[in-house]
Amino acid sequence: MKRYTKSLTAVILLGLLGLAGCGSDPGTAESGKGDGKQVGGSSSDVSFFYGGRLIPGDGSPVIEDSTFLVSNGKFTAIGKKGEVMPPKGSARIELTGRTITPVFINLQAQPGLNNGAQYGPKNYNRDSMTADLARYEYYGVMAVLTAGTDSGDLAASVRDEVRQDKIKGARLYTAGQGIAAKGGGPSALSETTIQVSGAADARKTVDELADKKVDAVKIWMDNGNGKGAKLKPDAYTAVIEEAHKHNLKVVAEVFDLADAKDLAKAGVDGFVNSIRDKEVDDALISVMKEKNVFLSPALTANEAKFAYADTPKWLGEQTMREVYPAQLSGYLMNQVVVNRFKRDPELGAYRQAYDMAVKNLKKLAAGGVKIALGTNSGVADTYPGYFELREMIAMADEGGMQPMDVIKSATAIPADILGIKDLGTLAVGKTADFLAMPSNPLEKISNIKDVGILYVNGNEQQRTALIQNIQLNTSGLKITKQDQATDEALEAQRRKDEADAKLPHYGSKFPLGVTSPKLHGVAIPVPKDSKVDVKGDKVNVSLKASAADLRDFYAKLLAVYKWTPAGNCWEKDSPARRVCVETANNSAVVTVTDK
Repeated sequence: MKRYTKSLTAVILLGLLGLAGCGSDPGTAESGKGDGKQVGGSSSDVSFFYGGRLIPGDGSPVIEDSTFLVSNGKFTAIGKKGEVMPPKGSARIELTGRTITPVFINLQAQPGLNNGAQYGPKNYNRDSMTADLARYEYYGVMAVLTAGTDSGDLAASVRDEVRQDKIKGARLYTAGQGIAAKGGGPSALSETTIQVSGAADARKTVDELADKKVDAVKIWMDNGNGKGAKLKPDAYTAVIEEAHKHNLKVVAEVFDLADAKDLAKAGVDGFVNSIRDKEVDDALISVMKEKNVFLSPALTANEAKFAYADTPKWLGEQTMREVYPAQLSGYLMNQVVVNRFKRDPELGAYRQAYDMAVKNLKKLAAGGVKIALGTNSGVADTYPGYFELREMIAMADEGGMQPMDVIKSATAIPADILGIKDLGTLAVGKTADFLAMPSNPLEKISNIKDVGILYVNGNEQQRTALIQNIQLNTSGLKITKQDQATDEALEAQRRKDEADAKLPHYGSKFPLGVTSPKLHGVAIPVPKDSKVDVKGDKVNVSLKASAADLRDFYAKLLAVYKWTPAGNCWEKDSPARRVCVETANNSAVVTVTDK
């Protein structure tokens, strides 16, 4: 507390506040009941805030019953009750019962790409980007880094206009277009990524990005899900070295532990997605700590790949509906959409990857690795602003982080990484952008969903005004009769496949059919769902399958029935019969003769 008291003394002695004296103790003034309302009149640009529980953001202790001054949009003094007094004529705002935190900063965002039902570059335009920036600010996120999904000059233009206060919304930082290997990177963003073939190409690309005045450089090691072409060591090393020459940080999206180790050793500054193939080891923790490499886990973006198959409890809750229309929640809850997620052949893999991401966040955070908020919100089925709050809850409830550490990871740490000098903590000299929450997130992290009052430059913002003129495109959020009919057919097939999966299989593909045609008194086994035509001594079997799979079916099944291989046929003594099978793609001909 001494630093705040000394700062106040210096400010008053230097006359920076331009005030002659101090008023009465705030405790004797008419109460604003802790609702953030101004108490009494004001004849200056100085505001005195009191009564709130203040979380500085850098991990230092909470200031209960805090007092602080804001002048010309900056914090000029912070202390406990009685350490800072209201100057004469200042506005006095009571925040009793509220918890005050810095605004949030997100190091992995994709504004402008998601219109509700569809995701991709076709949605990317000025209106979609500025709408997402407004959504971020509504939820208390006042700065975001778009990590590799910006193309053209739009992001740089919007970035500058936000900073000039021509556009309301979160501050924008951009990495421009992300860098990937030839044939690599996310397929949905193929027209956005810059694909390089080697070190020289990589250096040239970084130089071009620097000329465009990007704020960071992004690389993809694969397509985001552990697949696809990867940057070779000479290429990503060249990216890192060239970016650092331009004083630009390099962030990477990885999936595999081995890639994370190599990138960390090469000098990457941070990972903006979780390691999901296997459990991280002490070697990675050691190199990340040694080289000050951070992790932005993006848990919720990974969760969104499977969560809607389970109709999560948070879907459509009040905090979400404040910005995102009921049609969106209804669409995601519709059984047709739920079934679509359930039928995804990668569903199990997505669940496993998420579980590994959570396990690795726990281990990295416990090991002392720097953790920073990064969500990848704006990617398919994720929603800017709201998902930042959900991410912080997941980091605590599932990732095992303490609420105080989660808040630090969303404020002081990302501000330091991006070099934002005036945000990140509540401290003298910083810009007075802060939240006054009605509940304490340190007691229960889910309280962070109610951001309460947003102050920008010390002035209360009408949060609803930020979003009143923006709308989500709901045209794609409709389930048609054709959608329902297609879903019914696919679900019938899924149920059949599940039932078939429980049956004994012969060879690699097929269960046994229910009925078996007979030739010469011998029952001829056929795969389930095949078409059968008996002609003379032959059974013609038709089924969509390869010749090898059909041959395998008969080889395995006839062996179970005690038939003995005899060249390309099978024999039995009782009765004395020979069965021969000729297979081709999609058909088999079974012949029975006397032995």
